[in-house]
Amino acid sequence: YQPAPRLAAALGIGKLHVKREDLSGPALGGNKIRSIELILAAARDAGADTVLTTAASQSNFCRALAGCAPRAGLGCRLLLRRAGGTTEAGNLLLMRLFGAGITWTDATDPWDPAIRAALDAEAASLRAAGRTPFIVQLPGETAPLAAAGWALAAEELVGDFNAAGGAPDLLALACGSGLTLAGLALGFAQYGVPIRLLGVSVQQPALRLRPWVETVIVRTAELLDWDPAGAMESVILTDDQIAPGYAQPNESGLRALTLAARTESL
Repeated sequence: YQPAPRLAAALGIGKLHVKREDLSGPALGGNKIRSIELILAAARDAGADTVLTTAASQSNFCRALAGCAPRAGLGCRLLLRRAGGTTEAGNLLLMRLFGAGITWTDATDPWDPAIRAALDAEAASLRAAGRTPFIVQLPGETAPLAAAGWALAAEELVGDFNAAGGAPDLLALACGSGLTLAGLALGFAQYGVPIRLLGVSVQQPALRLRPWVETVIVRTAELLDWDPAGAMESVILTDDQIAPGYAQPNESGLRALTLAARTESL
């Protein structure tokens, strides 16, 4: 949890901190690591020897899962959306480097039933080969477990806030599957910390994402035996940064990236 005073000054705001999840662990880190810790533990508890998941071809989650699975003694299989590109660079190159097996789907919507059918077919193929797969589907059955990683992390953030002199007025985060946002909203409600949470969608329309986040909050609360009351009241969702499309940079986004790099080396 690092102060970013130069970036704050450039943006004309009083105080700014950055939670450095890019430094959070193996496989280049990222906010996915906290969720993956719980997912891999569940896979091992289920007696699995392989984790099987799906996402875009440059998915941070798939890269992190592929990198963490070997440390847990598990294999990794990935069903990737072909539309994101198949050139072995960036995250896709790292997935291969970490030893993940990769198959492709032409479906483009993460919630498309065809993706679940393809996952089930992959699982059946693994079982026929004598493996024991554990299906990880973030926009599906695994959502509460993944969100729980961030619900539990809220306690750590509260400690960060206290050490920095108090809670922020607003916490902003990128929002893909919405699970980090859902977990934090539930966690802060559990710990009684009233923070506005701004989820900036990277793919889905806010009208589609908001009811999904609300559903995940309720399901995660059931998993943790927590009370979800009031958690959604802190959530703000915007989709006004999706242009020209998923994983495609635009001029304003590149300006923001450059500003962060040149003020704080982010």
